[in-house]
Amino acid sequence: MTRTRSARIAFAVLVALVGGISAFESLRRQAAAQNPITGDAAQGKALYEKKCAVCHGAEGMGNGKAEFVLFPKPRNFTKGIFKIRSTTTLPTDTDLFRTITRGIPGTAMPSWGTLTETQRWNLVAFVKSLSSRFTDEQAGPPVAIPKPPPPSPTLLSLGKYYYTEAGCFDCHGMSGRGDGPAAETLKDEWGYPIVPYDFTIHGRMKAGSRIQDLYRTLTAGIGGTPMPSYADSLDEQQRWGLSYYVLSLANEPAPGPAAQEVTTIRSGFVAGTIPTDPLAALWQQAKLVAIQTRTLWLRVKETESIRVASFHNGHQIGILLEWDDPIMNHETLRHEDFRDAAAVQFPTQETEPSHVMGEHAGPVNIWHWKADWEADLARYRDVQNRYPGMGNDFYPFLERSPVLLGAPEGDLKEVQMRTSTHNPTYLTGWGAGNLFSLPARLTSVENLNATGLGTLTSQPAEHQTVRGHGLWAAGKWRVVMVRALQTENDRDTQLTPGSTVPVAFAVWDGAQGDRDGRKAVTVWQWLALQPKP
Repeated sequence: MTRTRSARIAFAVLVALVGGISAFESLRRQAAAQNPITGDAAQGKALYEKKCAVCHGAEGMGNGKAEFVLFPKPRNFTKGIFKIRSTTTLPTDTDLFRTITRGIPGTAMPSWGTLTETQRWNLVAFVKSLSSRFTDEQAGPPVAIPKPPPPSPTLLSLGKYYYTEAGCFDCHGMSGRGDGPAAETLKDEWGYPIVPYDFTIHGRMKAGSRIQDLYRTLTAGIGGTPMPSYADSLDEQQRWGLSYYVLSLANEPAPGPAAQEVTTIRSGFVAGTIPTDPLAALWQQAKLVAIQTRTLWLRVKETESIRVASFHNGHQIGILLEWDDPIMNHETLRHEDFRDAAAVQFPTQETEPSHVMGEHAGPVNIWHWKADWEADLARYRDVQNRYPGMGNDFYPFLERSPVLLGAPEGDLKEVQMRTSTHNPTYLTGWGAGNLFSLPARLTSVENLNATGLGTLTSQPAEHQTVRGHGLWAAGKWRVVMVRALQTENDRDTQLTPGSTVPVAFAVWDGAQGDRDGRKAVTVWQWLALQPKP
């Protein structure tokens, strides 16, 4: 690609990024146009305990039960230091309201825009009550954002000059990939490593992706991080130029509104069986709903959304999951290998527990599909498949056979036996009934329960009744999971035509080291089962 053509594409992307006003931005403007509402901190506390404490902790110290699986780490609200703000000191109420409404892209902080406006203002009031800074200090004036000049090659050139002159490259790298010479040495106010933002992936910035948002960030800085304010070192025109240049580094525009944070998946009624084949005609004609995912542990490539469809026949329900994944990972035979996987989560009671694997008073039922189990359905793979030349001198795993046809009697050699022919007495995992050790699989989906992080428990073999099948092609996975609507197992979520139940999803990308709590997740969605005609 020629340099001129690259510049034209970058400029076109830039114009696309600058144009348009999102629903969240419209909401922010409405909130900013009026005096912030004074929320009720007491009511906000009850909501905080239900939605926020699992990450930020009951006292707001950033030490919730999920903290150990999150990076970037949850904020410690008691210190009163916030990254996203429109002032150089404390955030305004509108800043906090905007963050709660939008969430923070590239982190586990979801959008709580589905809460009522009153509920969000109540959360603002409670969060402020956790730090004495809000009573001891006054927030400075918000950054004044003048009308932005239209994008132009001149402004881009000016921004490119100051990207180097102001030292942006030192952290973000010359090409904006977050790989500058100082990148690996950076830490935030809380002592955690800082990963400079990669501007080239897409134009979705943590503090907002409009040109005005970039200008505000360059003027106010990002609290608690090495990202400074340039209000005193760059004039207005230079900050506009730098804002335009940073946005121009994106390879593609920010994701559009197609992926929703919370939506309803309608499980349509069909006559006949529910196929587990993702390429069956029923699933080929299904209308997929795109749902926003949040990556719990920062990685180079985000799984930005998962696409879902569902059908039931009055007796069984099937759920199709589809997501982009450029590399298929279906082995875990070496310690450095991690699998691709996906999960569907339901509460087992009528109450809605934490979406982070439930809680003690709110158990969840999880259907976990695994790519390596899918591969095992065709042929079980063990370490000898990865290392065919391995030596082995332990007799339960060996058999004796003639070296050559017609060899003298007694001229024998020892060869490795297939795992399925081993004696389970000598394979303790298999002998104990561990599903991971079984050499013969009936399904690629594991049926589990949890009552919070660290409590994941597999159900007994007789209750492994979720069937599934996954296919990878052209850089995406399509996985179908099927189970009876009603079971005799009280640890299963029971489903009824005509009902609407909470459901959440998770995706693991083995190529990026995802495992256990390192994954991309959604908050609770709604699954509406169409009544039987």
